[in-house]
Amino acid sequence: MSDTKDMNAPLEVPYTDWKPEYLYSQGEVSRFFREIMENKRLYASRCAKCNLTWMPPRGHCPECHDSTEWVPLSGEGTVRSATYCYFAGMAGDLVRHLELPYVLALIQLDGCDTYLCHGVKPPRQAMGDIVTGTRVKAVFRDERRGSIADFYFEKQS
Repeated sequence: MSDTKDMNAPLEVPYTDWKPEYLYSQGEVSRFFREIMENKRLYASRCAKCNLTWMPPRGHCPECHDSTEWVPLSGEGTVRSATYCYFAGMAGDLVRHLELPYVLALIQLDGCDTYLCHGVKPPRQAMGDIVTGTRVKAVFRDERRGSIADFYFEKQS
């Protein structure tokens, strides 16, 4: 008998709880996240050439590829489309702080030409309060970390 091991047999490696840490950059849109985190403000990007205002912001205009400039927003907007969600699904951080059901909506923020897909906290846990045309405003979490989940929307009074 030989003590040699079969080198073609599957190699089993014990699992260890390895949690790598990553440092990544928000790049050209860093100001958007920094304004949310530090100043509770929403900013969009505007193309001076096309005069289109983008939300979420872009470093360069998707239409003409010119660079954009930052413009402050009021944080208020209009729901253009909405659906009630009865489970968290893959939304992760965005809905972790919202009770079920929450609303996932396309929101056109005042002054913007595009829509932001984001969570809306309905005033009560029943369908029908958030519909197309509802006016909403951004609400910022107390603890922010520079993420799109640092704010959500509520129906304006």
